[in-house]
Amino acid sequence: MSENNHSDGKFLFGFFIGGLIGALIIFFLGTKEGKKTSKLLEHKGKDLLDELEDRLDELQQKGKDLVRQGEKIKETVIDTIDEKKEELTDSAVERIDTALAHLEELQQQGAETTNALRKRFKNLPKKR
Repeated sequence: MSENNHSDGKFLFGFFIGGLIGALIIFFLGTKEGKKTSKLLEHKGKDLLDELEDRLDELQQKGKDLVRQGEKIKETVIDTIDEKKEELTDSAVERIDTALAHLEELQQQGAETTNALRKRFKNLPKKR
């Protein structure tokens, strides 16, 4: 019995919705006020579509502007990185050259000291 009441409720609900839709169609198509309302809704819909298209165009233009700004920023960052890279490379080369020159001096001093020690201890007996 509960199934019968349940399906009767669905039927009545569908019947009510169908009647409501039919009444709206008759109002919009069959009466002067309905036709006026229909044209008003049509004009409002077109105005809304035009406004949405304008906003979409504005947003697209803003997006393009943002992309251009992003490209400019990217180029600036790349240029700055390249400049810093060159500065760091030059600084590193200079420091390496200084360190190598110092090492060469130390090597030369070591060679001179070794030669001096060899001359000094030339006559010492060798270990076996």
